[in-house]
Formats: sequence, structure tokens, C-alpha cells
Amino acid sequence: MNLPNKLTLARLVLTGIFFVFIASKDVVLQNVSLLLFIVAALTDLADGYVARKYGMVTDFGRVADPFADKILVCGALIFLLAKNQGTDDSRVRAWMVVLILAREFLVSGIRSIAESRNIPFGANYWGKLKTLSQNFAVGFSILYVANSSFRWIWPVVDGVLYLSVSMTLISGLVYVIRAKRILRIDA
Repeated sequence: MNLPNKLTLARLVLTGIFFVFIASKDVVLQNVSLLLFIVAALTDLADGYVARKYGMVTDFGRVADPFADKILVCGALIFLLAKNQGTDDSRVRAWMVVLILAREFLVSGIRSIAESRNIPFGANYWGKLKTLSQNFAVGFSILYVANSSFRWIWPVVDGVLYLSVSMTLISGLVYVIRAKRILRIDA
């Protein structure tokens, strides 16, 4: 197993540990979950960079990397949404999570069609911006939930969340247009 694939598997392991910590009511563990999230998100940058720079792209990596990313970000959003049921308000709303999940399912479906036709359909600039905005949105949301004294930051959290949802929708639209052109999908 090459280094990028090991980083992807490490991200999956970190994600599981992150879920345990973010679910906690303990402020210290919630802050540790933010550090775990940041490290896991950075492994996404590292595995992609190493795979492309050193020609280590594999079939496993093309499937496992986006899967690990979706589990990390979508899982984090679901855990943050659940925080709204208690005394914490994460600022994450159900409609935001639904839109983000819908886009992820749609793009995964498009990629599956492309893969079945042996057509490369990797991430583009918009997809990378979407991922970056989602990582910032999740990170700021965790910071907000974990630190009750940071309540003044809620407008920033809201701004980053709305930006993330916007980038998610724009990137989804770009992927649909690209798929229609490249895959000749009738809609």
C-alpha cells in the first residue's frame, strides 16, 4: 500500500476517533475533536498532493479518498446538527446538511457513471473550493460549540456556513454541466 492510500486510511481512523470526541459534552474533548478534524482534513491535502506529484494514483485511492472525505465532513455536519437538539447550538441547520448530502450523492452517482464508462471524472477547481469551504465551516462550527465564551463569533460561523452551502451548490451545478457535456447524459 502506497503512502497516499495509507494517509486516506489514517483519515478514516481519525474520523472515527473524531466522532467519539465531537459527540462528547466535555469541552476539552470537543476542542480535541477540532484538532482531530484539522489533522484529518490536512491528510486529504497531503494524500492528493503526494499521489499526483509522485504518480501514485491508484484505483483504491480514487474510490477511498472521496469516500473518506465525505464520511469526515458529512459525519461532522450530522454530529453538529445533533448538537442543536441539546443546549448547544452549532448554527448548522438541517436544510444545510440535506443540500450538502444531496450534492455529494449526486456527484458520487456521476462519478460512478463516468467510471463505468472508463472516463476520468476527478475533482475540479470548484470541488476543491467546496471542500475547503466545508472544512472551514465545520471547523468554525466546532470551535463555536466547544467554547461557550466564543458566542460573539456566531456571525462568522453563519457566514462560513452559508458560503459553504453556496460553494457546495455551485460546484454541484458545475459537475452536472460537465457531466452532461462529457458523459452525454440526457436530462
